[in-house]
Amino acid sequence: MTDRIPEGITAEDIVNAIRKIESGAPSKFASSTRYDVLFEGKRFAPKAVVGIASAKVLGEELTPYDFKGGLKSKCFRVLESNGFEIVTKGDVCPFPEEVNDELHFEGGLSVVKVNRYERNTDVRKKCIKHYGISCQVCRLAFYEKYGAIGEEFIHVHHIVPIASISHQYIVDPIRDLRPVCPNCHAMLHKRQPPFTIEELRDIVGDKS
Repeated sequence: MTDRIPEGITAEDIVNAIRKIESGAPSKFASSTRYDVLFEGKRFAPKAVVGIASAKVLGEELTPYDFKGGLKSKCFRVLESNGFEIVTKGDVCPFPEEVNDELHFEGGLSVVKVNRYERNTDVRKKCIKHYGISCQVCRLAFYEKYGAIGEEFIHVHHIVPIASISHQYIVDPIRDLRPVCPNCHAMLHKRQPPFTIEELRDIVGDKS
C-alpha cells in the first residue's frame, strides 16, 4: 500500500477533523478496532482523524485504502508529533495526564504498546500527601462516601497537560499537580486549554 498521508498536517487540522467527526458528517472510515486517539476525554478512530485532516493539505480526504494505521505507522506519527495521545482499546484511563507509571521523569515518550507520555506514581503520592485525598474542586472524598472501597481513590490532574509540553521534564508534585475526582477531571478537560481549578470551583459554586 502506498502511503498518501501528506507532510504538513497541523494540530489545528487534526482538531478540525475531530470536530467534523463529532458533527456526525458522513465518513468513509469505520470505527477503530485496536487503538483510539484521545481528545477532550473522548475517543476517535486514528485513521479517520488523519484521513479527514489530510484534506486541508491535499484538497481531498483520504480513504482507508490510501494509508496504513497501527504502531510505527505514519498515521500514528502525525498524531503524536502534534501532541495527541493514542491508547489501546483496553486502556481504561481517558485522561492523557493521569499519573500511573513508575518513572521519575514525565513527558518523555515511552513505548507501552503505543507511544505514551511517561507518568510517575511517586509524584502522585507526594501530591496527595500535600493536598490530601479530597477533590480540589468539589471537595468530594471517596472514602467518606463509599467507605473502604473508596480509600485512596482519586485522579491526579496536571495543571499543564503533558501532551502540550512534548518533551521530557521533571514534575513538581506541589506546583504542577492537583488531586481531583473523575467528574471534575473530565470537566476540567471540557475546554482546550483546560479550565483552571479556580475556574471550575466558581462554576461548581454557581450551581450549588
